[in-house]
Amino acid sequence: MKASPDQLIQGFLDGTLSPTESEELNKLIKSDPAFANKLAETAVFHHALGTGFRSGTLPTRSGHPNTHAGYPDRKPLSTLIKQALPWALAAAAVIVTMMALISKPDTKNPPVVRETEKHNTGFAVLTRVVDPQWKGKTSPAQGDILGSGLLELKEGLVQIEFFSGVSLVVEGNAALEIISPDEMRLVRGKLRAHVPPPAIGFQIHTARGTVLDLGTEFALDFSNNKGELHVIDGEVEWHAKAAPEIHLTQGSALRFSGADTQQIKADPKRFNGPVELDAKVILNQDRQFLSWQQSSRNLKRQANILAYFPMEEGSPWTRSLSAFPKTIAPGAIVAAKAVDGRWPAKQALDFSPNGSRVRVNIPGQHQALTLSTWAKIDSLDRQFNALFLTDNYDLGEPHWQLTEQGQLFFSIGLGKEKFHHIFLSPVVWDHSDSEKWLHLVTTYDVATRTCSHYLNGRIIFQQQAPSEKGVDALKIGSAQIGNWGLPTREEPDFAVRNLNGRLDEFTLFKTVLTPGEIQSLYQAGKP
Repeated sequence: MKASPDQLIQGFLDGTLSPTESEELNKLIKSDPAFANKLAETAVFHHALGTGFRSGTLPTRSGHPNTHAGYPDRKPLSTLIKQALPWALAAAAVIVTMMALISKPDTKNPPVVRETEKHNTGFAVLTRVVDPQWKGKTSPAQGDILGSGLLELKEGLVQIEFFSGVSLVVEGNAALEIISPDEMRLVRGKLRAHVPPPAIGFQIHTARGTVLDLGTEFALDFSNNKGELHVIDGEVEWHAKAAPEIHLTQGSALRFSGADTQQIKADPKRFNGPVELDAKVILNQDRQFLSWQQSSRNLKRQANILAYFPMEEGSPWTRSLSAFPKTIAPGAIVAAKAVDGRWPAKQALDFSPNGSRVRVNIPGQHQALTLSTWAKIDSLDRQFNALFLTDNYDLGEPHWQLTEQGQLFFSIGLGKEKFHHIFLSPVVWDHSDSEKWLHLVTTYDVATRTCSHYLNGRIIFQQQAPSEKGVDALKIGSAQIGNWGLPTREEPDFAVRNLNGRLDEFTLFKTVLTPGEIQSLYQAGKP
């Protein structure tokens, strides 16, 4: 049977390709740049992990030498490439890229590395929300950058902050279009705008005319060609279509009905502002937290729970992390800081401090596994960013982490002299997600060798490993949440993999949860 592209890559890394398979791999590299990049990326992953295993990042107290875990005296990848692929010159661009990443640097002529500056597109940020229900193709989440285009808020309350400094509180049902940091259009609905001095000149267009701000706080309510403009503080200009402009100051307002314009007294109480929004945000957070507490109590009673860490420290600086069921010992917190979780009343752990981790021990052997956590990530500035990894990487031991590109990375140790199979998801995080709580889930079934990755309740990846990459059972034993690598007296150095961010509610199930169960888990914990 013809080998799949993934099998060709694994065969290349294992050094088991036949001449026919080597020729097929060569053809794929020449014809498919995406495949060539995947080969390079996978090879670098393997080399980096192998180097990590040899560099003293594994504990010797278990009786295993530092060179075990499937990488005993592993040859450098450069040697492996030369031996296995004499035809590699056909893929020069890929191989040169790999060698540049992993070979010894030329100290006389160091390469010039130019990092491409990151860019975003948009004019404002969605900063706070209360039960928003969006209509149409655009459904932004809290923390999203907002660009041009129509936004339709059916229900709820949201705050939008423009890069110019303008802050809006918008009430559903509303429709608006952002044009630039200094300009927008209100199609319908109610909003209250605060415009600080640096943003004077902000404009809001309506069907009846344009509001030009002169340094103020004002409010609008428009629908069906009827509307009102209220000046709460400062002053504005109203530029009606085919009519002289009207200058309005604090306490004054205009009412529009048909062709008529009437001056009335401003009524700030009719509009939700930042203070009213703050009160509703707090009330909404309290309601969500109470709902989660009930879900957490139900979760603790589930028969398929292997280990559940709600991320609640027993008491300040006891450094003991509560665990369920009671047969699981509490986790030992090292350097990680207790911080706010998904809600102000909920605790999480920040793993950004150097060396941070939670040491745990999960006994037994298992035929399936589901790993679930909520993560709020500041940056992915390490090559590998730990979520949950066993201390060692022996046969059947899982590693769950994020790559610096923002992909979920799951693998299982296969024993000596065997390369593992990498289950690599699409990108789940980039710098625009730094203020968001993400629900990350990975499942693995031993019988089918199938791994699935989920993001926010939705499956984003599923793959079956080749039969030779399977194991009889999964085991965990000593492991770490949020980090990897246990230094020893002989080898005090360790890989820097602590997650630069916080984790909230970490759960291990001894079954493969269904997509419906994972969606329910997401909805129950969604902030």
